[in-house]
Amino acid sequence: MNKGFGVTVTVTQPGDQEAKTAPLVVVARDERDAELVAAQAAGPNASAETLRELTQEEVMAYELDLQAHGSAKVLPILNL
Repeated sequence: MNKGFGVTVTVTQPGDQEAKTAPLVVVARDERDAELVAAQAAGPNASAETLRELTQEEVMAYELDLQAHGSAKVLPILNL
């Protein structure tokens, strides 16, 4: 069964002095799967860290479809 997770993704592009970090919510099976989904969505120079599993209320607020494994949404700010 899929769950919703809050994840931060860090992307370091070659030549950039600073990495860019973005918060995401993703649909995945577990924390490790959430990190893989988020890193894959962000590209080859990305790493991800799961912050926590979302509550049912947060899943509904972010309009996540738990049947859609691998879906991800970028958040404008980290509000987890």
